[in-house]
Amino acid sequence: MFDGYSEKALKAIEAAKTLAEELGDESVATGHLIYGLTVDEGVCLHHIFKDLSVDPDMFSGYVQSLPREPEVTVPSAPFNRHVATVFERSKETASELGSKEVLPEHIAIALMSVKAGSCYETLKEFSIEAEYVSMLILEAMGLEAEDAPEWF
Repeated sequence: MFDGYSEKALKAIEAAKTLAEELGDESVATGHLIYGLTVDEGVCLHHIFKDLSVDPDMFSGYVQSLPREPEVTVPSAPFNRHVATVFERSKETASELGSKEVLPEHIAIALMSVKAGSCYETLKEFSIEAEYVSMLILEAMGLEAEDAPEWF
């Protein structure tokens, strides 16, 4: 399922799985994934949210307070349907941006495009616009906002 994903991307996905387990959730939801993408200081999303005064632990804390998301829908993987969409779109993003590997930034751009789930609700709670975050990610990658995939 994760062929072509970079080591850092896999590390972020593992951090998301770990948070889901710690919270007793049966599947990894988008809120777990945003936490996984922000916990590594070597990923630009960590610094983007720090600049927006949001610490990764704030994500894990708020996700815990939200209603649980639907359970597993991807065969043999602990991810809900929104996360499955993110993984599909992250591969498309990497391809469109000319990358041979799916990086955490590609996952983050794809995650910002999903307008449902615990990540979306958390961003709303923190008054953060997903489009703005995507623009900042693209800029950190040396790209323009117009470089975002069409489905955004």
